[in-house]
Amino acid sequence: MDENVLAAVAVAAVFLLLSLAMVVGAPPTLEIESPLPDEALENPARVVLLGPPQGAEVGVRLVDALGRTLVEKVLVFRRGRAEGSLYFDLPTGGEGSLEVFLLATGRMVATRKVRLTGERGKWVKVFFFDREGKLFPAVRRIPETPKVATEALRALLSGPTLPEARDGIWSAAPEGARLLSVSLSGVTASATFAVPDPQSPSLDLFSLQVQQTLLQFPTIEAVEVQYIRR
Repeated sequence: MDENVLAAVAVAAVFLLLSLAMVVGAPPTLEIESPLPDEALENPARVVLLGPPQGAEVGVRLVDALGRTLVEKVLVFRRGRAEGSLYFDLPTGGEGSLEVFLLATGRMVATRKVRLTGERGKWVKVFFFDREGKLFPAVRRIPETPKVATEALRALLSGPTLPEARDGIWSAAPEGARLLSVSLSGVTASATFAVPDPQSPSLDLFSLQVQQTLLQFPTIEAVEVQYIRR
């Protein structure tokens, strides 16, 4: 084989490798449905993404005007849609941005300018599990509300943040679980959730998370947890 043929083969091989690298590294087609551009976000911020296929995962973060990360979280696509609530730290300044990035590389695939409210809110604990299976208290900022217990359980359902998950923090909350009600009778709190399978063994662990989260409040001394099928 002469030198010209070898050179042509080499050029073709390099072109093919570069093309493959571009395809592999190309970000998925993704659209931010919510929040809208320049929307004023309250805590928690509702995020809805459209595009990638079933099971695809991306990272989302809120960043304030100083570039400080207020929260990072993983969202998973189901039927072309991924959504979640972001409980974020108190921002500096009123401007910020929502960033969507690939978990494997950190490459940003979408961004949107938003406005962040400066409401202070209050901080509560929500309980997950660590690598050893022990209850782990994570701190969340929630909005000022007379229904503190309800908002704390909503924050619990939102799950661990991305840094927490990378540290081995996890939740036994079943996928798609919804909080239906929280009530207080004397010193006993009752929480009812809609779940796919009310008989799932994992609910025993999730009940421990719910109980520990509610027992932080001084007016609650006992907790009852109920599950119904979605």
